[in-house]
Amino acid sequence: MTSRTVTKGILVVIEGIDGAGKSTQARMLYKDLCRRNIPAIFSREPTDSIYGQKIRALAEKGRESIKPEEEYRLFINDRKAHVSNLISPALEAGKVVVLDRYFFSTIAYQGALGLDPERIRAENEAFCPLPDAAFLIDIPTKVGIDRIKNQRNETPNLFEKEQYLEKVARIFASLDDEFIIRIDGKSAVAEVHQCIRTHVDTLLKKAVSGSG
Repeated sequence: MTSRTVTKGILVVIEGIDGAGKSTQARMLYKDLCRRNIPAIFSREPTDSIYGQKIRALAEKGRESIKPEEEYRLFINDRKAHVSNLISPALEAGKVVVLDRYFFSTIAYQGALGLDPERIRAENEAFCPLPDAAFLIDIPTKVGIDRIKNQRNETPNLFEKEQYLEKVARIFASLDDEFIIRIDGKSAVAEVHQCIRTHVDTLLKKAVSGSG
């Protein structure tokens, strides 16, 4: 197997509404990189920090007990720890960091709850490394909810109700950063993976030095 040394860390983010398949794609990309002996790390948000655990508990019990701003602070604190403890060190070590969600999800999901998306962006960009590529998997909200119900056998929570997800999707659609790459999430899983892999390989060619 070819061994390659990444001289510059690469940050790859997989985003999309619930049911888009982002978690599947993030793990597929990570496993593909590992198979090719490319130093990589997989992580997700919320993390397993004390703040992330609180966020996950709210997702299970219902978010009615907390104000959007209070929940947003949990996301910020969770992400600060994530950046400091994992993301930045891994990038400095020249690894490919694959994230299942990043601050773009906060912009979309907390923005859909009424917080100012631009304020969220500005506060996050003040301490978060920007991604080299952020893959936004686009699917209709109805498709996302159907996948949650039929494939996961779950009852969508507040964050997965159609009206709410429509607002989330609109904010995602408004993002126009140059590193955002939109992908049709209705395509086959293998096709979506190949599209992501092709783009990531282009990034690797720019960051990789030598071959074994």
